[in-house]
Amino acid sequence: MIPVLGYVVLAASLLLALWTGIQAGRRRPTSEAQMIGAIVVEVALLAQVAIALVALFGGTVVAEPVTFVAYSVGVLLALPLGFYLAREERTRWGSLCLCFTAVVVAVMVLRLLQLWQAPVG
Repeated sequence: MIPVLGYVVLAASLLLALWTGIQAGRRRPTSEAQMIGAIVVEVALLAQVAIALVALFGGTVVAEPVTFVAYSVGVLLALPLGFYLAREERTRWGSLCLCFTAVVVAVMVLRLLQLWQAPVG
């Protein structure tokens, strides 16, 4: 896992959450720009998880490998679900769904970074 990329994904997902949260507060559905932002975050997240899993299966040792793999798979599912719900629910609730899933991604990425950097032993 590349820590700098992890923190970039973390910051991007928090910015997406703030952006869509403001949109929900204004009682508006998600915009096309926000949907593109969600796709960009997901692509960066996919790259980060792929790098991490290749390193993990290549011999890198982490403190809790099963938890790390579970989080790596799970973190990839949140934004597509929020994207889908935001597309289907074209009201402020769609914005709130995407906001919530972006926060979930941020928390999960933070946990992945903690697991990656935890001392082994």
